[in-house]
Amino acid sequence: MYVVVVGGGQLGYYLTKTLLAKGFEVTLVDWDFNRVQHLSRELGESVIFASGSSIDGLERAGCARADVIVAVTGDDEDNLVACQLGKRYFNVPKAIARISNPKNERIFRELGIGTTISGTISIAEAIERYVAKKQLTTLLTFDHNEMALVEAELLADSPVVGKTLSQIPLPYDCVIALILRGRNVIFAKGDTELAAKDMVIAISTQNEQENLRKILLGDSEE
Repeated sequence: MYVVVVGGGQLGYYLTKTLLAKGFEVTLVDWDFNRVQHLSRELGESVIFASGSSIDGLERAGCARADVIVAVTGDDEDNLVACQLGKRYFNVPKAIARISNPKNERIFRELGIGTTISGTISIAEAIERYVAKKQLTTLLTFDHNEMALVEAELLADSPVVGKTLSQIPLPYDCVIALILRGRNVIFAKGDTELAAKDMVIAISTQNEQENLRKILLGDSEE
């Protein structure tokens, strides 16, 4: 899981430090040269000198392969630009922005930045929740642990959303059994179309679980 953090102030510093400690790959972007030099003494190559509100700066940060972009500068406009570029130009699946003025929250949401938070811990927890939704959850194992009953919640950016089951190239040793949609239980058939927020229940061999995860949720790991 790769995270690009824009803004090297106190919030960006502690957030980057927290995510690195949790095992994430992180790049912190800031355009204050003296601040970058100071942060680099502790965070090393995880810090780069660039503008996080420019295409060039985000490209240098590797935004094209990022799973999450977090903009935490003290300027709401810069945060909005960084998140917009991340989502629309680099196709980053998840954008999280710090908002200093609560009145701007509606604008952020209207422009597709659905997660707006202000605290370091809250942002780290939001990223971890997003990561968790990109994984399969094992409900039951059987056949000497060779087979597993698993579930996955489909996000809006899941590659199978909008497709019927017959259009999905499932691994040979995997089968989708049920789909939970709200309070409705749907028995999986070839013409069943998947939607965001569906909970997919599948049976898979242990060897094919990672392939199944990538097919249902996307290849979020680099």
